[in-house]
Amino acid sequence: MHFGDPIQAAGDAYLASLRHTTSKHAKICEHVREGIASGLYRIGQRIPTEAELARRFGACRQTVSQALRQLEQQGLLTRRRGAGTFVRRRTSTTNNVFGLLLAGAYSGIFAPICARMARVARTKGYSLVVEDAPSEDADDQALIRGTEELCREYVESGVAGVFFAPLILPRHQMEVNVHIAEALDRAGIPVVLLDRDIYDYPQRSRFDLVGVANRRASQTLTNHLWELGYRRIEYITHLGEVSTVTARIAGCMDVLQNHGITPDPKWVHQGNVRDIAFLREVMRDSHAEAFVCANDHVAARVMRHLATLGIRVPDDVAIVGFDDVDYATLVLVPLTTMRQPCARIGEMAVRLMVERLADPGLPAREVSFDCEMVVRESCGAALRGNVAHAVG
Repeated sequence: MHFGDPIQAAGDAYLASLRHTTSKHAKICEHVREGIASGLYRIGQRIPTEAELARRFGACRQTVSQALRQLEQQGLLTRRRGAGTFVRRRTSTTNNVFGLLLAGAYSGIFAPICARMARVARTKGYSLVVEDAPSEDADDQALIRGTEELCREYVESGVAGVFFAPLILPRHQMEVNVHIAEALDRAGIPVVLLDRDIYDYPQRSRFDLVGVANRRASQTLTNHLWELGYRRIEYITHLGEVSTVTARIAGCMDVLQNHGITPDPKWVHQGNVRDIAFLREVMRDSHAEAFVCANDHVAARVMRHLATLGIRVPDDVAIVGFDDVDYATLVLVPLTTMRQPCARIGEMAVRLMVERLADPGLPAREVSFDCEMVVRESCGAALRGNVAHAVG
């Protein structure tokens, strides 16, 4: 690939303005930075070779190589063996802005997480922008289109980093999350994953991730049900695959296996929890004494449908959730659940992002906080004479 005369002329003109002040190393760095910022060198475009830059600046190859290495460490360039050096991201006036990709999930645990992120980001000199996004009631295609469009806007505006909670999608569409994260990465925009990975558990991506120890938390919750005397414990989750739920299912099954029970795959019920027909089918085929639900949202819908079907919680079947969202005490029967440390998650997410910006070469990090079990009426602890751990 050869760079045409307009690029050569523009580069030479800019060099002329630098020659009287700075070192050759600094001139090369400034030329490339300015070229990226002005659009002379676009994202994904190969910049001039080391030999071309050495000739144009009258510098030795070692000086050019050191300058490009510095820009690579700053995340602006990427080198590809045998192909050359390419623009990874562009500098921008918005480089003190962090973007969010939450696809309609601004409620639940993400409201307090994002509130703390915004406060902590301000103390670090950054702002957190919340753009319009599809609602959580949108269909899968609308969620995908809206998230991809917002991703493109972030790339075009050159935000400093993006916090991304991967979409909850059917298994055959989960690759969408990978494409979104990699598009940001190709643009040189650091990504910190919130709550869940772009791959299903137990796989791990190469991006930083902050959330909770889902498998261990689910073990705690299921052990609580076991200690209350429940032996047939089954799991209910929504449609769509998500790494957190896979880990929680594994934790639930761990407890049963530890007590000598071989779980039946049919004990994991996945379906449209908005539809009472799904719960009617579950209850027709199930002999469960207790249900562990993927999260409080699922638990609340399950409770409502069970009430319609004339099944009492916790008298006929116990229910537990996960997250301890605001309405966990407002549902038909106050919900036993696992409380996520949302403030700590938000603080850590910003910390990981700032550290990633300072050192793009850091290995991928995963920070998993422990949860706190909150015991309320839905698990039947009061009925079974165990209220020692009950909380609000």
